[in-house]
Amino acid sequence: MAKISVSDVQGEVDYEKTAKEFGIDSMHGFLKKLPDAPAMYRRGLVFGQRDFQQIYDATKNRRKFAVLTGVNPSGSLHLGNKLFIDQALYFQRCGADVIIPISNDETYVFHKADSLEKATENAVNNVIPDLIALGFEPKRTKIFISTKTLRIFELAIKISTKATFSTVKAVFGFNNDTNPGQIFYSIVQSAHILFPQTMGYRETVVPIGIDQDPYMRLVRDIADRLGMVKPSSTYHKFMPGLQGGKMSGSKPETCIYLTDSPEAARKKIMSAFSGGGGSLAEHRKSGGNPDVDVAFQYLRFMFEQDDKKLEEIRTSFKKGDMTSGELKGYTADRIEAFLRNHQKEREKANSKTDKFMID
Repeated sequence: MAKISVSDVQGEVDYEKTAKEFGIDSMHGFLKKLPDAPAMYRRGLVFGQRDFQQIYDATKNRRKFAVLTGVNPSGSLHLGNKLFIDQALYFQRCGADVIIPISNDETYVFHKADSLEKATENAVNNVIPDLIALGFEPKRTKIFISTKTLRIFELAIKISTKATFSTVKAVFGFNNDTNPGQIFYSIVQSAHILFPQTMGYRETVVPIGIDQDPYMRLVRDIADRLGMVKPSSTYHKFMPGLQGGKMSGSKPETCIYLTDSPEAARKKIMSAFSGGGGSLAEHRKSGGNPDVDVAFQYLRFMFEQDDKKLEEIRTSFKKGDMTSGELKGYTADRIEAFLRNHQKEREKANSKTDKFMID
């Protein structure tokens, strides 16, 4: 059984069981109604939601709404982060404005950086250019660094009077070893999520992994007490790490980073966990298992948008017609092409930063 917390996920997650435990509703009813839904929705990778009806209504009625997706600048962005970002880009195409807090405070209080200054420096030099390079529209995207935005601190102070320590402890499971910064960050995160409402947006959707749901449960409770609208959320499955398990920026061996050279990314894919047979002869005879094959899962998550083509690959690999090396090579080609284009755009991004930043 998986152990899930806001700072770590261990073991295999049973998404259906965990969603029921957390009181998260299915996304299924919206899948056929969403305009031009991307592959991650069609394939059930985005599996859960809270109050998504109000977001669907906003898209249908062309009403102004916001999508909020934060980034922890503990290191370079990786493909797992791109899941949040791709959803934000999709909602922006549906009419949303995108708001992105860079949580240098979280990085520091959860000991993911040696100093607050280093977390901030990484945000400015690496994370923000990567975000801009992924294709957000400058006029409809607002990025801010948490500790440099006074309005967040002011909102956090107001929120702090509406939460009790017993509530925060019950939601997060904090113990006697928890430092006060981690406790206060739960309030700051609530301020991030409610911040769009102070900017004139009534509805906000927050795409997250299920490990971050404690923040949503807390902020939805607080929103009521402040007379604000409960934010909506969507939940996606974790992108697998290179050797299985969850991709995590704090574990470099699990990740392909957006700063990796295309050649380095190819090497990582070619040595990733395979669902193929133990030998070529065995694979040709019995086939492979795409459900555990990392290269296939990367196609499924983001690098093969054509459902028909993906199914052809799945069938061919299961039958043993496509070898593990061929599957990895196909996936590596896709990732290399993405990284080459992304890194060209990243070089241009530094000159555009001022168009995106707010304080």
